[in-house]
Amino acid sequence: MTPSPVRREKRRRWSVVAAVAAVLVSVPSLVSALAPAGESIDAARLRALVLDSAGRPYQGYAESAGSLALPELPNLAPVTALFSMRTPMRAWYAGPDRYRVDILGTAGEHDVYRLPDGEYTWDYGDNTLTELIGEPAVRLPRAGDLLPPELARRILQAAKNDPVSVLPARNVAGVAASGLRLVPADPDTTIGRVDLWADPATGVAVRVEVTARGQAAPILVTEFKQLEQTAPVVEAPRPALGSGFTVASAPDVSDALGAFSQLPLPSSLAGRPVISSNFGGIQGAALYGRGLASFVVVVVPRAVANAASDAAGKAGAVQVKLAAGTVVQLSITPLSLGIARSAVSRRSYLLAGTVTPDVLKAVADELSRLRRSGR
Repeated sequence: MTPSPVRREKRRRWSVVAAVAAVLVSVPSLVSALAPAGESIDAARLRALVLDSAGRPYQGYAESAGSLALPELPNLAPVTALFSMRTPMRAWYAGPDRYRVDILGTAGEHDVYRLPDGEYTWDYGDNTLTELIGEPAVRLPRAGDLLPPELARRILQAAKNDPVSVLPARNVAGVAASGLRLVPADPDTTIGRVDLWADPATGVAVRVEVTARGQAAPILVTEFKQLEQTAPVVEAPRPALGSGFTVASAPDVSDALGAFSQLPLPSSLAGRPVISSNFGGIQGAALYGRGLASFVVVVVPRAVANAASDAAGKAGAVQVKLAAGTVVQLSITPLSLGIARSAVSRRSYLLAGTVTPDVLKAVADELSRLRRSGR
């Protein structure tokens, strides 16, 4: 049956409405896609701008996404989640000593406030405001460290001498950003490249991609979805009516891992010099190597080593016999992990870094032969 003229007119009107709706829905993505990508600038100049951007204010919404299938090591579950899950964040950054980062998770919101006079955390799930007293000797990584400006500066600072090259510019969160690629020079690092894009006027990084050696897809991507480069007002939080308030000492790595404070570590391991002995002021923890080919050694109690070995074993780790002990090794590209035990000193060590498993095995072998005097 042939449609009547009235029906044809109704269909035509609804087709027009549907088409208009489709266009309206797609406008934001079209605007983003058609926005000018900006110009590519000299990579060395862009690196200098990013490194000098700590004083540049910004506020916006960012997301980081990691794909590392890390085991839940003892007391480190919040850290491993950062590198294996999607983390939505809203940030207000006025400067290095005045900022706020809200972590927006499915289980609730967790906020960190940094002010010149101290630090506060607000847990919406527990409805509790906590004031942190003191500065940790060295703190564990947290979500705010994965914001594009923070991560970009940390990586470029660690790899100041590694070569960089220009990447095509792109539009990120409304910023016509210039790009650079950093390729680590040390063949023993498991990091293949780091790509980042930043505002060529301010140096504020808007997107960072970290890719493991030998892989095509990044294992960590963090970028802004919304961004304004304006100075926010960041003030100390005030407890809401009915909420709890606590005061706590700032936690550090020694709290989480139970590092032995009385044991010195060698000045070099596997031919790599110690960069920070008594890492963060803690004896029994040290950072070795330079740039992105570095690793941490922490002397841990036997109970922590046993728990770490069990977690690593469930994730597919293998135990290797050494000349004077054993090491349980797990490789989750680009991270290499090891739990070494010495039959000579009866000590246990936690090893982690962006170096090849062979490097960590050599480190474990040297540590297994150390006596309690450290020689």
